Amino acid sequence: MADTKDAQAKKKQLQARFKEERIPEAVWPDEFGEKKKRPPEIAFIDVNLCFPCGKCPEFCPVGCIEYLAPGTLPGRGDLQAVQVRADECIGCYICVEVCALLTDYDAVRMYATDQVEELLGVTIGDKKPDTYTPAEPHEEYFADGGRRSIRHLGKGSRIAGKINADERRRQGYPER
Repeated sequence: MADTKDAQAKKKQLQARFKEERIPEAVWPDEFGEKKKRPPEIAFIDVNLCFPCGKCPEFCPVGCIEYLAPGTLPGRGDLQAVQVRADECIGCYICVEVCALLTDYDAVRMYATDQVEELLGVTIGDKKPDTYTPAEPHEEYFADGGRRSIRHLGKGSRIAGKINADERRRQGYPER
């Protein structure tokens, strides 16, 4: 009897650590939402921290996150990271929270739109562009170790920061 209780306790502990078992899979939408205004912040993914689990593209309400083309990042072959198409991002923070809370990768950060425009030499509008532009890695700016990295200026998960120490321990997060 004690073995059964121990086994059940261990199973519950493991399930708490495997976040995918606590949160159901997202349903792929029939239609994506539309960009209606210029966002104050835009998401970018640190391609060196991203192990392409596919969660953030699944949850993106406008479908602006995609896998990089095979061979984009040297040494990764067909297993490429994902990245945001900045001109389509609505700044909703969903990808940031999904990455931090469902996967523990914490690869997504939000950056001020004005800063992104200046760095990349682009203009972010208030609606989706007429022409499709594939996502680029932007490793130089948004990855730890990039030559001109501003990752330290990006904003991470707002929810993970509010979780108290007991809850973090219970869920298996590393100690701060």
